[in-house]
Parts: sequence; C-alpha cells; structure tokens
Amino acid sequence: MDRRPVEAPTRTDPVAATMSEVVGGPLGDHAGGHRWWGPARVLVGATSLVLAAGMASKSACVPSGWSKPDQPFAQLCWTDLAGAPIDAGRPPHVATWLERAAAALPGDGTVATTAALAVVLAALALLATALLVRVDPRRPWAAAGWAFGPVLLVHWLSWDLVPAVAVAVVLWAWTSGRGWAAGAAAGVGAAFALPVAVALLGVIAVGGRLRDRVDAVLAAAAAYVVVTLPGRARGETPDLGSIWLFLDPVGVDGSARTRTAVQVVVLALAAVAVWWLVRRTVVVSAMTTARAGLVVLAAALVVAPAAPPEQALLVLPLAAIAVRRWRDLLVWQGLTLLSSVITGWYVGQALLPTVTDDGRAYWLAILLRVAGLVWLVVAVLRDAEPAPAVGSGDDDPVEVGGGEADADLDVLADARDARA
Repeated sequence: MDRRPVEAPTRTDPVAATMSEVVGGPLGDHAGGHRWWGPARVLVGATSLVLAAGMASKSACVPSGWSKPDQPFAQLCWTDLAGAPIDAGRPPHVATWLERAAAALPGDGTVATTAALAVVLAALALLATALLVRVDPRRPWAAAGWAFGPVLLVHWLSWDLVPAVAVAVVLWAWTSGRGWAAGAAAGVGAAFALPVAVALLGVIAVGGRLRDRVDAVLAAAAAYVVVTLPGRARGETPDLGSIWLFLDPVGVDGSARTRTAVQVVVLALAAVAVWWLVRRTVVVSAMTTARAGLVVLAAALVVAPAAPPEQALLVLPLAAIAVRRWRDLLVWQGLTLLSSVITGWYVGQALLPTVTDDGRAYWLAILLRVAGLVWLVVAVLRDAEPAPAVGSGDDDPVEVGGGEADADLDVLADARDARA
C-alpha cells in the first residue's frame, strides 16, 4: 500500500509555484481547502475554458466555412470535423454516421455541423478530466497537465480526441481494477488511432493479474471489431508527420517490410525500457503505470507511418500523470506545437514566397515532433528513481491543511488551530 502523502504541485514544482502567483501563490502551511472547489470541479472548469479558447482559435475559418483550399492550414484553423483534414487519413465509418447525425440537427452548413460535433467531443474531453483526477489519489492535480494542455487547446477539434479520451479511460480503468473496461476503451480508441492498442499493452504491463490482462486484451479485440465492422479507417502509408518522409530523401528504404522491421525493433527497445522502469521503482503506482504506457506509445508514434499533429493528443493523458515536472510537459508541447505550425504553413503553401520547392521546413517539423517525444521518454526514465521506504522517519507524511506534507511544520504554532 502506498502511504506517501498527497502532493501539492505548487510546493513540489517550480513552474507550478510560479504560475500560482496569479491566484495567491503556493499552498500555505495553514491552507484548509474548500468543501466544494475540489480538484475535479476546478479542473473540469479549467478544461471548459481551454476548450472554448480552442474553438475561438478556429474562428479564422468560420466565415468561409472551411471552404478555401489552403486557408485552414496557412492560418492554422484546420479541423477534420469540417472536412478539412491535414492528412489523407480517415476515421472509421462510425464517425461518418456521427457527422450525418450532426448535419440533420437544426441549422445548416459546415459550421453548424462542426459546432454540433464539437459539443459531443467537448463532453468527452470533460469526462477525461474527471477520470484523470481519479487515476492517482495521491496526485489529483496531475490531471491539470491535461486540463491546461496547450496541445488540447489547439487540437481538440479533431477525431483524434476520441482515442485520446480512450487512453484516459484505459489509464483510469486499469488503475482502478477494471481490466475489461480498459480493454473496451482501448478497442474503441484503436479503431480511430491504432497506436492506442500499443498504449494498452504498456499500461497493462504494470500491476494487475494475468486474468485482468487477458480480459483487457479480449475486450479490446471485441470492441475494435464492433467499431470497425461498418468500415475501417484507410490503410496507413507514409504520410504527414512520418519520420519515413524525412528518411526517404536521404536514401533510406521506406518499404513496408523495412518499416515493420524497424517498428518491431523500436517497440522491443521500449519494452526493455518499461521492464527497467518497473524493476527500478520500489512503489508501483499509477505514475509507474502511466510511464509504461507513455514509453511504448511514444516509441510507436516515432516510427508510425503517419503522424498528423493532432495525434499529440494521444500522448497528453499519459504524460499528464507520468511526467512529474511541468517544465518537461511544456517543453514537449512547445516542440509539438512549433512542429504543428510549420506543418500547417507547409501544407497551406504559406512558405512558398520564400521557400520554393524546398522541403527542409517540413523536415524540421518532423524532427521537432520526434525530439519532443524523445524528451518525454528521457524525462520519465530519468525520474524513475527508487521511492523512499515507508516508515523511514523523515519521509513519513505529516498532515497539514488539505492533507499535504510539510517537513517544516511548526507543531507548537499550530496547537491553537481549530484543526489541530
């Protein structure tokens, strides 16, 4: 049993402490909390604001209804919900049914349909926040990495939000002992983005019983078949964001056979990293589970045949729980969003006046995306240090205020406090 104290991010993370100055600074020794404004309500509210800002960021495309050929990409307001995907990939056929249902609602045109679909996706994003808060009872505020994520703000109006929410459900279900639910969520997510299946394997590698793992795999297979039965997504060949498009000009063979061999090797190395991670960790916690899923998912995305900018959403739920420092989260998202901007400008031909027939800007976008994923993996492996033994004296939790530990607590000064 993990007896470590509940963490307060503003005490343990320098970036969080600095950001908290806007609302009064880091949590104090005598903080008593609030009965109603708990982590779940605060972060669900924050997610709502981020989603609203994300919709506003697409406003440049609203007057034209996403009808101009290059504008959505050059002005960074593309969305596949409006029929303006940045790559050639397609979601499963059930997404088309949802689009038709949205189009049948009151209102007319692409904007109305997109708004209706956005309501559904927003509800899923809020559900993900509520579940991520419950993944690690010791670190409920870790879900802020999802709720406040710049990647969520920029890319949530996409079908890739569905597999991202599925990853959050997988993490919550597995850490709460619901193997079948984790598998079912992974199957649905994999129907939209196949790397979710790899994330499931990483998550279920930590904790649980063999029977739970079997239940999860079987449930995932069943859910995948059900969702893709009406029609599967288009088969993936090297496409937008793929590292294979970067390697092809330098003479590296990008055939299906070569890609498969490299993917197997990279995923095998990721499996070894997960084994080392688990072996090194004394207290196996939700953070360890998220780290295992993050390592294998990042490896899969590095060598994926297609990796549009929106697929960064898949990583965000795992990264929020797995990465301890906000600095690392922000570095990864900064590199990812810079890659997204360059990709949009390249696809929208906004670079043509200065860079004609030159793919170096796009190659830079691919390298930035891969560098961000590598940064995350290095961050979680670097922080995989043995946890202190329970009952070692100085490491035992001391309860103050909302339950956070404070090594400098003056017990005598608190003796007169009503909560003491």
